[in-house]
Amino acid sequence: MQVSKRGVGSGAWGLLLVLAVLVLVTVVATPVWAQDGQALVVADGPDPAAETPQDDSLLTLIVGTGPTGWLFMGVLLVFSMYSVTVAIERGVATRRIRVLPEGFLGEVRTLSVSPRPSVSAFRDLCSNWDVPVSRVVEAGLERCGRPMTEIEKSMEDKAAREIATLRGGIRPLKTIGSIAPLIGLLGTVVGMIVAFRTASKGLGRGEQMAEGIYLALTTTAAGLTIAIPTLLLAAFFSSRVERFFRDMAEELAPTILCLARIVPEEASSSSEASSATSSEVVSV
Repeated sequence: MQVSKRGVGSGAWGLLLVLAVLVLVTVVATPVWAQDGQALVVADGPDPAAETPQDDSLLTLIVGTGPTGWLFMGVLLVFSMYSVTVAIERGVATRRIRVLPEGFLGEVRTLSVSPRPSVSAFRDLCSNWDVPVSRVVEAGLERCGRPMTEIEKSMEDKAAREIATLRGGIRPLKTIGSIAPLIGLLGTVVGMIVAFRTASKGLGRGEQMAEGIYLALTTTAAGLTIAIPTLLLAAFFSSRVERFFRDMAEELAPTILCLARIVPEEASSSSEASSATSSEVVSV
C-alpha cells in the first residue's frame, strides 16, 4: 500500500485542540460559583465568611449529589469519554488525505487524458492506494469497455457503499448525542421524586428537598453538556464526508469517459489471436 507523505492537516489539529479544550472546560476546570441564599444570623452578629461566595469546582458539585448522582454522572462520564474517542478517530479517518488524496487524483487525471490508456495501468494504480476513491475506480474497471451508463452506475453503487461505511463510524456520536439528554432527564425525574417525597413528609426538611432538586438540575446540565457538542461533531463529520464524495464525482467524470472507450485487454488479446489465426489460414 502506498502511504502518503503528508502529515496531519491543520484542520485535524484544530479539531483535536477544540476537543481538548472542551473536555478540560466541561469536566475539570469549570468553576461554579454557588452562593447560599439564606442569611445566617448568629447571636453575636452575622458571620462575614458565611456571606462570601464559595468557589466550588465541578467535581465538588458532582460529589455533593450523593450516591444516586454519582451513578448518573458515572454513566455520563463514560459517554463523554467514548464520544471524545470516536470524535478523534473520525477526525483522523475522514481527513481528505484518507478519502480523496491528491496524489491518487493526479495520477488518475494523467491516465485519463493519455492517448492510449490501459486497464493494467489503472489496476496498478488502484492497488497502491487503499482509499475509498481507489475502490470506486476499481468498480468502474470491472465494467471497462461497456456503455458509459453501466460504468457510472457501478461506480455510484460502490461510492454509496463507501459513504455508508464512513457514516457508520459517525453513528455512535449521534447515538450518544441522543441518549445523553435522556440519561440527564432520568436523573432529573429521580431528583424530583426525591424532592417531592421529602416534601410529603412535612415541613422542616428543606435541606433534603434541596438535595433532590440539586441532583435533578446537575444531571440535566451534564446530559446537555455532552449531547450538544457531540451532535455538532456528528453533523460536521457527516457534511465533510458528503462534500468529499461530491468532489469525487466531479474529479472522476473524465475517468468514466476514459473507461468507456478503453477496449478490455481480454477482448484485445482475443481479437489479435483470431486475426493471427485468420492470417495463418489465408497463408495455407
